[in-house]
Amino acid sequence: MMKKLVISVALLASAVLVKAELPQVATIEEIALPAGSAAMSSTVSPDGSFIVISDAGHQGLTKISLDGSAPVKYQVDGTVRNVTISPDGANIVFRNIVTGKDKLRRSSLVNINLASKAVTQLVAPTRHLNDGVTVSGNVVSAVSDGVAKAHAVGRAARVAVAPVASIDYGHLTYTKDGRTTVLDPMGRGSYIWPSISPDGKKILYYLTGSGCFVCDTEGRNIAQLGGIRAAKWLDNNTVVGMNDTDNGEVIVASNIVVADLEGNRKALTDDSVIAAYPSASADGKHISFTTEKGLLYLINLK
Repeated sequence: MMKKLVISVALLASAVLVKAELPQVATIEEIALPAGSAAMSSTVSPDGSFIVISDAGHQGLTKISLDGSAPVKYQVDGTVRNVTISPDGANIVFRNIVTGKDKLRRSSLVNINLASKAVTQLVAPTRHLNDGVTVSGNVVSAVSDGVAKAHAVGRAARVAVAPVASIDYGHLTYTKDGRTTVLDPMGRGSYIWPSISPDGKKILYYLTGSGCFVCDTEGRNIAQLGGIRAAKWLDNNTVVGMNDTDNGEVIVASNIVVADLEGNRKALTDDSVIAAYPSASADGKHISFTTEKGLLYLINLK
């Protein structure tokens, strides 16, 4: 059963002549989890019909259907990071991190077919798998060991490498047509959380110590979005992320916020929960997030 929490949202005045309307909240629902589960991260499906969570310690994945169907668990031997759901909702792709007998950590790129539960290793364990992939249709594009490759996860008319924004030893890079360019729009630093906009024209990223930004695929035309962490694209002009505060060890307060490239910004949650690490559906109608207590919520937008 879902607990519905409806919050009021104040209108935010725009700094530009024409007011840009940011998304408005319809409802916020707490999503019931299987007994004993704690949601550490969540990824909402492109159509908003289900959510994939990683449990405590990022060990294993669970599909939570929003139609009341029984949860489905997928066993994973390793630490799960960066879960992405294919556009057709049939596959999940994620980074799987394991520590070998030599005590070195290696990452592989793994795909699970949700219907068959078939597990396919797309990229073998390596010390150099860039953080950031592109899933286009049934093709996953990733950069590992300095080479961009495409991997089919279903029937595909052709398997061609799509552009990829990724992190290589802290550098923000952009790979297209087999050529990788170091962008680093703000100069050398520690870049994280890269992603390409749905229209393929912009790159979203976070620079540690500076904040959240958007640039074009050449690293130019920079838009500053402020202190928004773990941001994701909601549409081509709007992102969703978290505005959090920590005490040096744990997050003590956090809101889910949306912002557009014109400088408008709005909180979607209040201080009743510590809302963190959002995920947006491709249709722009749903946002999932988790809390420090391992709870799972879904924001339904108007």
